[in-house]
Amino acid sequence: MVHPIPGSGIAQTYLIVDENDGMMVVDVGSVGAARAVEDFCVHTLMRSLQAIRIIAATHFHIDHIGGIAALLSKCSPKTVVLFHPLVKAYLKAHRPLSPMRNWVTGLFPTLIAGGFFGIRKWSDLAFDGPAGVPLPFFCDCQRVSYWGRIRYLEGNRLPRSRIGFGGWEVIAAPGHTEDSVVFYNEASGELITGDLILGRQDGRGYVNRFCWDEGQSQRTFSALAETLRVRIIFPGHGPVIWSAENAFQKVGGGGATGKAQCGRYCRRKAADENGQPVVRSRR
Repeated sequence: MVHPIPGSGIAQTYLIVDENDGMMVVDVGSVGAARAVEDFCVHTLMRSLQAIRIIAATHFHIDHIGGIAALLSKCSPKTVVLFHPLVKAYLKAHRPLSPMRNWVTGLFPTLIAGGFFGIRKWSDLAFDGPAGVPLPFFCDCQRVSYWGRIRYLEGNRLPRSRIGFGGWEVIAAPGHTEDSVVFYNEASGELITGDLILGRQDGRGYVNRFCWDEGQSQRTFSALAETLRVRIIFPGHGPVIWSAENAFQKVGGGGATGKAQCGRYCRRKAADENGQPVVRSRR
């Protein structure tokens, strides 16, 4: 079961409880988010943070990783951090983060519509450090204190694989960034999308235009929509998107582009440029 953490601030943090009562947290974006997770576990679930097995991120941006160290310091020594393999290059080889596009037409409208991403307290703007800032002058600041606790998805474990937590899988979802992933539970039809899809107050969603590659975001969205059965979409920012039959039907292709129109375009582009969709069968 997925629990959106109330008051998680700059990005939406999610806590997943599996059938064995283990816990996994996705997208701890600030110190405030880490404190919100602790408050939810202790006072709502009546659980200790020691039960958290995995802390994961949908992508390596500061608003999705900026509170990992704060939360990890209160978890079990066996708790691991799960990242896409490209993050190893960011941390160890000083590879620059994906350059972002559409700052004005993509980021600013989202900030305004989302009430500046839910910032309510100063700790929502407190981070472990500057790692994950997608700007050139921060390229030498990609360091984290918990590097020894990181587990990278390697080799054939992407583009789609189980992660050893309940029935959850991780699927490569490039577009917003090169290292973006989504987390999917086929049995429950739940999908945590990070910043690929953003939610709106009217219960619908849209493909995020603030991204590394807008065309790739559209192709990824199309491949996911055609491949997965999803009832509930948990976006990186904004309200949950729900449908008893197909939650993707409530997601537009970005801006004024509808899903059906986007799907036709994306299928053609995927065939022409890649030869196959982003999502493939598990190995």
